[in-house]
Amino acid sequence: MLLCGCSQKQASSARPAIDLVEAGKFITWHDGNVLYVQKRDGTSLEGIKIITKGADGLVTATTTAATGTLSPGSVENAADDSAVRITLHDAQSQSATKSSTMKELMLVLHK
Repeated sequence: MLLCGCSQKQASSARPAIDLVEAGKFITWHDGNVLYVQKRDGTSLEGIKIITKGADGLVTATTTAATGTLSPGSVENAADDSAVRITLHDAQSQSATKSSTMKELMLVLHK
């Protein structure tokens, strides 16, 4: 007797990028950047950390913010399911050579 079976598992590529942002998880995006949020409530985010990497994969900067908001799509196309916009409030960015604070910083991440 031969038994065969399959299960359908939804691939993460089928999920909209906005749904990939989950609290307590490190999410690596298409460009290699890594996003971490401590808390997500709908489109509100808390405890945000974004690790920016260069083409060589080394960390070039770390950006943090206590709060932020999440929006679907890119700047050019709000209906783009493969992108998510994150607006950080009072963001602080730190690299090896520079430190800066921005009142508002919007980033677009692509899956």
